[in-house]
Amino acid sequence: MHIGFDNSSRLCRNVYYFEYKGIRYKLIQNNIRKWADALITIVTDDKREKERAYTTASEFLSALSWENNSRVKVWHMGGPSVPDNYQLRKAKNRCFNFHRTPFSGYIMGYDICLIPKIETTEQKNALILFRDALSSNHDYLSFLLFWQILEVGGNKPIGWIDKAYRKHKNKIRLTKDYYEKLPLRGKTLGQYLSDDCRNAIAHIRRKPGKIELKLDTPEDNQRIAIGTHIVKEYARFYIHDKLNLNKNLYLTRKNSKGFPVYVDEKFTKKHYCTSAYKRL
Repeated sequence: MHIGFDNSSRLCRNVYYFEYKGIRYKLIQNNIRKWADALITIVTDDKREKERAYTTASEFLSALSWENNSRVKVWHMGGPSVPDNYQLRKAKNRCFNFHRTPFSGYIMGYDICLIPKIETTEQKNALILFRDALSSNHDYLSFLLFWQILEVGGNKPIGWIDKAYRKHKNKIRLTKDYYEKLPLRGKTLGQYLSDDCRNAIAHIRRKPGKIELKLDTPEDNQRIAIGTHIVKEYARFYIHDKLNLNKNLYLTRKNSKGFPVYVDEKFTKKHYCTSAYKRL
């Protein structure tokens, strides 16, 4: 089974083996100027097993995107049939797809050794939304996805944003320049981001007196771009603070011949070793 993905943060190695939540994968990093990358795993023809392999891979790539702050896009590519005794180390990339995210440059030297530990459905859904928001090539869609994160778990974004601005502004990775550029017109930050950005994007037809979205104008392009960057950092803080995504998993081996697996910090302090990433 081949799961295609784009990744703007290029990894140190072109091949990794690892086990995540009970499923073993082979990660193949292809030439970024030609083909998308691939996660390969071996599954039976059972529909539920295929779905679990894909959703687990999607969760892993969401965690990797979060850790490396990278643009990651995920999709199903299919895959060839193999014998029952086929080994993952022999698997090669047999399905090739073009990239699905626009080329925006890339940085080398990243790894998969550290990812956040996802413990709840809310954390999982938030990271998927964050991943897709980062990989979008349009601020309108990115803003709506970041805003959806603030609603995960039944939260009310307007009040939460205003409270976070008052009490935790120093913890949010924004300089005061971003706030000064906003035409608040007497509104709070939460009210402005909701009415003048979120609602203006989602509802083109506005009621009299409401701010309309001026499509393809320099003024509104800049306004929405600034708003998107602000709501992204509030979504990041929400995931940390409200959803409590504060634990990590580490890629390690239990012994010299074991398959690399992700374990929590407490276990890793004793068993962590740098040979975890060597090709089997």
